[in-house]
Amino acid sequence: MASTKIIERPDSLSKSAEKHIRDSITKGYFRLGEPLKEAKLSAELGISKTPIREAFAALKLQGLVKILPQRGTFVFTLSEQDVIQLCRYRTILENSALDLALAKDPKALMTTLKQVLADMRVARAADDFQAYLELDAAFHDAFFEHCGNSYLVEGYQKVADIVRTMRTHLSKRPTRTDKSFDEHVRIIQFLDKGHVDAAKEVLEIQITRGERAYSDLAEVKDL
Repeated sequence: MASTKIIERPDSLSKSAEKHIRDSITKGYFRLGEPLKEAKLSAELGISKTPIREAFAALKLQGLVKILPQRGTFVFTLSEQDVIQLCRYRTILENSALDLALAKDPKALMTTLKQVLADMRVARAADDFQAYLELDAAFHDAFFEHCGNSYLVEGYQKVADIVRTMRTHLSKRPTRTDKSFDEHVRIIQFLDKGHVDAAKEVLEIQITRGERAYSDLAEVKDL
């Protein structure tokens, strides 16, 4: 009997455009509030304007762009109150996910966190800023990967790309990655000793940095 070969369909043009624009936003290639031009993106990607518009519509639902009638499409911006609410939302979700992950399989969680930390150390030594940011995100993602609660995962995914964008812009400031790395080390050390509350305190300091550094985010706005 001949084996059946599964043929994977390539992403649609709109999905490819969506990924390109999302990556450009989360990696900081576009400034907060920057206008996104259909014609320019169409020329860069070698596609028509229609899939660009479809990508904009999808990214609007994800909170990454704003579409203003008669004005155009812009990268999202956050008010100070938005940042405060986002940080508090993250704190609730990450604390809950951490508790569940520790209850479900602490060994698996710690193995993942320690591997991510080891990779972060390598990225820092290589001065690979982008790789470090991806690993920073992976550290926090690990709580949700091991928590066993799909609703928590879904709640986090709704803001994950906005959080990645904030992290990118805030981490460009001097010493920010040094602070970040030290905090990740301390979180693991506390968890190893069973000091969960102490680990959560460090985690909250890290998450709420966006509140304390809102002026830094305001500086990268285009509008």
